Amino acid sequence: MTLLRPFLWPRERITAHILRSVLSYFVIACAVVLALLAIGQLSQILQQVASGQLPLHVVLQLLGLSIPTLLVTVLPLALFFAVYLVFANLYRHNEMMAIHGAGIGLRKLFLGLLPSVFILVLLEAGLALWWAPASQQHLQDESARLAAAAAQALIQPGSFAHIPDGRVIYVGQGAGAKDRYHEIFIDLSRTGAPDYATAAFGEIQIDKKAGVSLLLIDGQRYLGQPGQAGYKIWSFARYRVDLAAPQQGGIATSWSAMSLPQLFARLGPPNEHAHALAELEWRAFWPLFIPIVVLLAIPLAYAEPRRPGRAGGVLIGILLLLGANNLLVALKENLIQEKILPVPGLFWTWILLAVLAFYLFYRRQADLPILPTWMRGVLP
Repeated sequence: MTLLRPFLWPRERITAHILRSVLSYFVIACAVVLALLAIGQLSQILQQVASGQLPLHVVLQLLGLSIPTLLVTVLPLALFFAVYLVFANLYRHNEMMAIHGAGIGLRKLFLGLLPSVFILVLLEAGLALWWAPASQQHLQDESARLAAAAAQALIQPGSFAHIPDGRVIYVGQGAGAKDRYHEIFIDLSRTGAPDYATAAFGEIQIDKKAGVSLLLIDGQRYLGQPGQAGYKIWSFARYRVDLAAPQQGGIATSWSAMSLPQLFARLGPPNEHAHALAELEWRAFWPLFIPIVVLLAIPLAYAEPRRPGRAGGVLIGILLLLGANNLLVALKENLIQEKILPVPGLFWTWILLAVLAFYLFYRRQADLPILPTWMRGVLP
């Protein structure tokens, strides 16, 4: 053990220094990238507030519920920037030369980072597989509930109100029971001929999916222009009018909010199998993406100490990550439409990035140029 100590101690100390630096940059990069993505999410919520679908005081609550979903993509990006900046500084200040002189290569440094990378993989798996879908479901439910409450709050006894779709409604005084009113008038016409309904009583109802409807009791409906052909008057005992339809969202949103048991249950039906499989592969991709990000950032961080243009590596990395994201989205759409095989499916992106990352890492570890000799002779 005494003989091994001189060889192990420098490596452990250097690895600890790199880990501390990566952690510092990682926290800063997480905050910056998350803030940038949160601005886009905030603008979408504010648009719903401006249209009257959501009250202003819940903006921060809904933004907080969207944070886990944003973190799924933030963690790999932040880790790439953190590893790149740390190793770029080592190259620029000639520290990497001293580390190599101590017999510690890039492979040993990468292996020293693996325990921390494994912890981030577990964190990313928890986010992508459980926390983000649960938060997305909560966000959907809360948005639907608040939208229904906003539509209900527009209706005030004794006054006309414009509901979000442009129709006009009037309710009289309360009829004793909660959400039950006398003397109801509602304009049902949106385009075309006039369409109105009146009722002696009306009752506002909210279903389990946060849809808001008005139940008209003992009333009449007037369709068309009085005195013209086709004018009709219908009497009814009960007539239901939807004021705010249940928010069911698009396919991508609803599938992203499903839990793992729900997704596995939908692998059986033929009409849902492709959607469920694509969503499962999408969630499994992100934890496996973490080690590839580290392996890619280390060789791209290489820079000559006295050579200008040190931002080239990070620009290449950003372009690679953007291209990978676009490819991942395209593969997901093709997998849903069953245009590609489920295996490897979305993992074509992972395979291509892994091959490129291992190639770049191998060339940099061996102090070889990125392009092999035969290719440098062909390319200008």
